[in-house]
Amino acid sequence: MTENNPQLKIGIIGLGPVGATLAVHFLEAGAFVVACDIDPQKIDMIKKDGIVLKHTIEKHVQIEEVCYTLPELEMYDLDLVIIATKATALGKVVKQLSEIATEKMYVLCAQNGIDNEQKASSEFGEDKTLRMVINYAGNMSDRNTVHVSFFNPPNYVASMMPQGNHMAEKIAELLNSAGLETEIPEDIQDFVWEKAILNAALSAVCAITRRTMKDVMSFPKTLELVEAIIDESARVADVEGIELGKKFRRFCIQYLKNAGHHRPSMLVDLEDGRRTEIDFLNGKIVEYGRKHYLPTPLNQSVTALIHMLEYSPED
Repeated sequence: MTENNPQLKIGIIGLGPVGATLAVHFLEAGAFVVACDIDPQKIDMIKKDGIVLKHTIEKHVQIEEVCYTLPELEMYDLDLVIIATKATALGKVVKQLSEIATEKMYVLCAQNGIDNEQKASSEFGEDKTLRMVINYAGNMSDRNTVHVSFFNPPNYVASMMPQGNHMAEKIAELLNSAGLETEIPEDIQDFVWEKAILNAALSAVCAITRRTMKDVMSFPKTLELVEAIIDESARVADVEGIELGKKFRRFCIQYLKNAGHHRPSMLVDLEDGRRTEIDFLNGKIVEYGRKHYLPTPLNQSVTALIHMLEYSPED
């Protein structure tokens, strides 16, 4: 980096598949990266052995700066903080981050779900808030290793307000230089909804049936269910003014069939006894359906079933 183009200082909160993959590419691109996660064993392993990406993306980088708690990020005077935790942790992360935020700091939401950036912008301002749509996925095969199941490029990044456009441009430039194709769309909400519908169509079905994406997409009856959830969700997006493009269902089916034997995070969360992101996906589609008096029985049904699986009778 030159004096006129100083090194971007980035903090990444959450070192799951999304955060770890971003960290690797930002480091390769020459950014200063601080990795933050509340799992001390994960951070210990990352500090010792670096971060490893395998399968669809093959990379291995060492990382020197790590944090075990979010408040530790304050010492780094960061330009950008990326929230790559589960959407369920967003409220807690935003609250903690607001206590150490500086005037120059931008915040980027890189999670699944609809309206995540609204929660961040209510605290940091729309001019300091960005949203990213991630089109790769993976599972942790070890605490410091991501098995990248697939990448359907590009990813998308955008600022909520024009004042943040320069930061979106820096992010895209860095990621593209390291081979993680990223674009700045005219309206990122179209892609937020597109990705949310892709997740809503298959994640809950995989979680309920305990099957991989390939299993569900290869079985005719569950494929029909996935197609019906896509159509129902697209109708809600349409009345909300979202542009999904022609032949959207065909695009979704091709995208989801390319995922192979990926185990969606919703399935992994249920297996590990964690809350899922269902309320940010199918639950949000139900919410917007009600806003427009549009029935969403399929999304409502899978949301109810996931909630039943999340909570024990004692809860």
